[in-house]
Amino acid sequence: MIRVFSLVWTLIISLAVVGLSFFYIRGDARGFPFSFAREIVTEGNTGFHLNGYLLAFDIIFWWLLFSILWIVLKNYVFEN
Repeated sequence: MIRVFSLVWTLIISLAVVGLSFFYIRGDARGFPFSFAREIVTEGNTGFHLNGYLLAFDIIFWWLLFSILWIVLKNYVFEN
């Protein structure tokens, strides 16, 4: 049986992956697999504008992926 606490760990792992994926640069976009940040240039200053919806979608994507992987591993590979 999967405990809710173990799914919180998958959420923490997904937040770490999203944080690391911010530094993945693909062309002019940042983030993987979804480009949730774009570089903005205003008067010599460079910065990044985050798209909140894509950032949330990226977190949910990784959380679901890791949760499904954990459920499969827990129920079928490490079955007691």
